[in-house]
Amino acid sequence: MEAMRILLVDDVHLERMQLAMRLQRLGHVVEAVASGKEAIEKYPLFDPDLVLLDVSMPDMSGTEVAEQIRIKHPDWVPIIFLSGHDEPEMIAKAIDMGGDDYLVKPVNKIVLASKLKAMQRIAHMRHQLKETTVQLEQANELLSQQVNEDGLTKLANRRYLDQKLVEFIAWHGRHNLSLTMIMVDVDHFKLYNDYYGHLEGDRCLQSVAKELKSTFSRAGELAARYGGEEFVVLISNCDKTRAVRECGRLKGSIEKLAIPHAKSTTADVVTISQGMVSWMPTGLETIENMYEIVDKVLYKAKEQGRNRFVAAEFT
Repeated sequence: MEAMRILLVDDVHLERMQLAMRLQRLGHVVEAVASGKEAIEKYPLFDPDLVLLDVSMPDMSGTEVAEQIRIKHPDWVPIIFLSGHDEPEMIAKAIDMGGDDYLVKPVNKIVLASKLKAMQRIAHMRHQLKETTVQLEQANELLSQQVNEDGLTKLANRRYLDQKLVEFIAWHGRHNLSLTMIMVDVDHFKLYNDYYGHLEGDRCLQSVAKELKSTFSRAGELAARYGGEEFVVLISNCDKTRAVRECGRLKGSIEKLAIPHAKSTTADVVTISQGMVSWMPTGLETIENMYEIVDKVLYKAKEQGRNRFVAAEFT
């Protein structure tokens, strides 16, 4: 059985040192302190598997220390009280105040060794439980990521986008702040796919997505795959003036990727068209209505020659 980390609290120097040495000889790591105040300070730093706690101390009683530990540190660790008294009433009070066991001083060697074996089993189970909890949290995080992430581009997927758009509309409506929504379309993507093949088409979308994620990575910004070769960007607390700058910045970033597009009638590299709307939400807009508005201005950008952005007139 693995060694435990034991926090020993006793204000009597000789008794503290003698018990600490016995614990160390049994193979445990010991942090010995002389007061309740020091025990409370050391507890989170030492992260014990077991606390051996004297009941009678001048600054704080053992029961007061145990109560503070239970309040401040919900992750349960066994506490064994130490006392020269063996009255049933005192033992009952100590257990009621957060203790798990009670040892009468001077502590019998055989009893101490037996108690520690039992505590080692508990410590082992606690460690296993912690490891299992961490593994479950990691699995849940991965599952949540898979549920909300587009498999190809690793951006947020349509499901997550819909959810966040509802939240953004409600939040900006409550706080009277402007919200910007940009719909992005890769120009002549069908021609790209037909000429270069679907694998290259996937790589093209991944490159565009990576640039979107890099460009809109600040707090309050979300880049998501809407579907096919279309993406949507949400920018919190963003008015039309700033939104125009962001669209221009994204346009330039995609052009700088210099992804060859031999079949494009717009440019010899991959470009994008953007439809943008900036407005002060009332909180009552539906996501369907907003998608329809931004899609219409995206269509205007395509009609006007692509590789450009058009802003909606939204009041």
